Amino acid sequence: MNSYGQSWYSIHELIDKTVTWTPSDSEELFEQNMADPKQRARLLSNGWTRDNVSYTFNQYGFRSEDFVTNSVNDSVLFLGCSLTAGIGVDLESSWAYKVASSLGLRCYNLGVGASSADTCFRLAHHWIPRLRPKYVMMLTPSNTRMEMMLENELVNLMPNMSEYIENHYEGMLNGFYNGWLSHPANSEMNRLKNVMGVQTICNSNGGIPFIEITVESSWSRRDREESWIRDKPQPDRVKANIGRDLMHPGRGWHERTAQLFMEKLSELPK
Repeated sequence: MNSYGQSWYSIHELIDKTVTWTPSDSEELFEQNMADPKQRARLLSNGWTRDNVSYTFNQYGFRSEDFVTNSVNDSVLFLGCSLTAGIGVDLESSWAYKVASSLGLRCYNLGVGASSADTCFRLAHHWIPRLRPKYVMMLTPSNTRMEMMLENELVNLMPNMSEYIENHYEGMLNGFYNGWLSHPANSEMNRLKNVMGVQTICNSNGGIPFIEITVESSWSRRDREESWIRDKPQPDRVKANIGRDLMHPGRGWHERTAQLFMEKLSELPK
């Protein structure tokens, strides 16, 4: 690891590059879904094609416009996981882009797929003093996630990746991670420490307003019914609001999440 400001994308050579596919929105998965009549119907009903989503990564490997480090108060800095990066949707539909556009500010999106609150704190620690945004907004990932930095890799630990972790890291991480998850206080306190840490960074850099919403609180009842329904074959679910990978939420969720953050912003003291 060369820098605490690195993203998983930069380590995997996604720098100054535009691509059509990225995990989990892969070409292989798209072809599989198009070959399945039910999944194809879901893609078509949501308007997804091979060509209407792309991912442009900036000079530091973030799905963000280029960073300008000598300016102050002209940007919003976003922290979070794939939901903040906008995996599965076109850039203009992502909640971070919508918020920045509404405010007329640069969009510095530091969202990284599969990441954790650990990642958010690490990136905030590096980038907030350098970019000096007007606002910092964080869609805090699930508290069951954890990040570990190895010499040449960032390892994102999630409950649904235990088999991958075991296979790739020869038991080095899985035993520890399972033990860490065995009591909820470990993950709950870890997320809380990271959120409080980002707040402290904002406070120590001129009192930057910080707005934080957990991923769980961003889901409305409608979202819960519509978004995570990959294995539900009911015909009435075909038009569900979902992203191109049929895993992440679609345009409707991003619109509602942008509104949530704008509402929280309006509640801040003037």
